[in-house]
Amino acid sequence: MNLPPATALIVEDQADARQWIEATLRSIFPDADVRTATSIAEARAELARRFPELALIDLGLPDGSGIDLIQDINRAGAQTTTVVTTVFSDDEHLFAALRAGAQGYVLKDDPRERLGELLRDIVAGQPPLSPSIARRLLRHFHEGATHEVALTD
Repeated sequence: MNLPPATALIVEDQADARQWIEATLRSIFPDADVRTATSIAEARAELARRFPELALIDLGLPDGSGIDLIQDINRAGAQTTTVVTTVFSDDEHLFAALRAGAQGYVLKDDPRERLGELLRDIVAGQPPLSPSIARRLLRHFHEGATHEVALTD
């Protein structure tokens, strides 16, 4: 995605967080048609109408996990950039979301300016990861790496 998204969907059940994300999104992409959903059921109804170019999806929703929505979007072959917006910074949630096809993972406790910067990075094609999540990914893969190289005779 090189142009600002024309359409976006925010899936967030907590009103304060939803308003914060929406205000941030509107401030950096003022022309985007931004829709919101507070549950998986509402999000699926919105997706049945149209797939947005950008979807910001919370993981902990009242009727299930946002991971299911990410899988739905990917199975449909939609050209939607899916970004998790969550409070969960643990490996279990992170890797499940990435395996489901999430193209980004940001924490809701990031400052508003940082969230805006991460969302702008999406348009530039950079991976949208909160710094603490990027460090967690690097640590995960570095812990499994060996530094010795086995040579044959």
